[in-house]
Amino acid sequence: MDLAYRTEDSNPLVAAVCPAPVLAAGTNLNIHAADEMLAFLEDSFGGDRDQALAVYFGSGVQIWETFREILTWWFGNLDKVERLLDFASGYGRVTRFLVHDLPPSRVWVSDIYAQGVEFQTEQFGVHGEVSAISPSDFDPAERFDAILVSSLFTHLPEEAFHGWLARLRGLLTPGGLLIFSVHDWSLLWPEREVAPGGFLFEAISESGSLAKTQYGTCWVTEDFVRQAIARAAPGASAHRIPRGFLNFQDLYVVGDRPEVDFSGLGVRALPEGYVDQCTLTPPDRLDLSGWVVDRATGRPVREVQLRIDGEILQICRLFSPRADVAAQLFPNDERAPTPLGWRFAVKLPPGTSHSAGVLVLQVIDAQGRESVLYAATIDAALLASLQRDYMALGAELARVRREHQEAVAQREAETAYAISVLEARLAAMENSRFWKIRNSWFRIKRRLGLTQEE
Repeated sequence: MDLAYRTEDSNPLVAAVCPAPVLAAGTNLNIHAADEMLAFLEDSFGGDRDQALAVYFGSGVQIWETFREILTWWFGNLDKVERLLDFASGYGRVTRFLVHDLPPSRVWVSDIYAQGVEFQTEQFGVHGEVSAISPSDFDPAERFDAILVSSLFTHLPEEAFHGWLARLRGLLTPGGLLIFSVHDWSLLWPEREVAPGGFLFEAISESGSLAKTQYGTCWVTEDFVRQAIARAAPGASAHRIPRGFLNFQDLYVVGDRPEVDFSGLGVRALPEGYVDQCTLTPPDRLDLSGWVVDRATGRPVREVQLRIDGEILQICRLFSPRADVAAQLFPNDERAPTPLGWRFAVKLPPGTSHSAGVLVLQVIDAQGRESVLYAATIDAALLASLQRDYMALGAELARVRREHQEAVAQREAETAYAISVLEARLAAMENSRFWKIRNSWFRIKRRLGLTQEE
């Protein structure tokens, strides 16, 4: 079998983003060579395979942890989930972690890619069911206590959105639970007007094999989703978790029970952040700066730790408000939490490899929970910072050029206007009675030989 990554490869970045108990449990980390998600991430990181792997596995862990919290809250414990369907599961980015909490015999996977389904059944021991383009053509023999749908309803045309929602709802057992993610309308730029009906579809996606008209990208309003749920699942209870999926997509929880109180459902959304600058001053001084924010609680994080190859080199507990970041993340939202700026300046330990040394930013939130904010090799972090500087300088150069061209065009327009005004004044003078008398007088003087003036 052609694999893009093997469990025995033991990538240090992968180890940094996967919880130790998960790795200790013998998680199967094999990735099929045809996995489009890994290819998309690698392209997004400019060919940096290590960074792509870290995000691939890190996001898989986080997605399952979120689903597990919701399932545990709904069912009381996972032992009550006798049959779970991971729908649109791809090549198992989430499934590989799911089977450590739920026996593979109780897990079904389904995807349009038959090869992806076969890979998961062979690698993870789960049941497989190849999906279909049309919802009406998907009719598995089983019914499921829980159905998880990661990033499918973010790609469907409106008719397919309604069709798949109704089909999956129909596959639930009584009292079952459906969880799916969407792109909320707020992810579009602020000035974008809401489309009629609260739904927008564009034929663009990361898939290189599915037709963009069938698998593109869509954005929805909450009203649209709730109306779609009411249409597909009359009498069901529904709950929205804003940015509950990887701090980006909204999650909707649809339960086959009427009037459920979801106030006790607390989903842990991890703090998010960004590395603005990463520079190395020879021979070994590393400087980093960036920001962090906890949208879920709105509370300041306790600390950010800088680790190199697993060793804590420095801890930041003094933060500075980042109003510039707040303006970008939360425009016109005075109640939004304030992003906090952090900064590190450390001396690298002797012998640290820039190409293989793993840089990790670990954040401790207000409740004392740990999570990885950023992970990369030192060289990758430095290169990414240079690329951001390059793009910023390019944008600044373009702005200066644009302003210069506008100034030149303005001056040329002003000069042309001034010339036209002078020409008009001269023409008016030449047509005036005084000017005609003046010209007649000079003609007479020239005839008499009294002047040579024109």
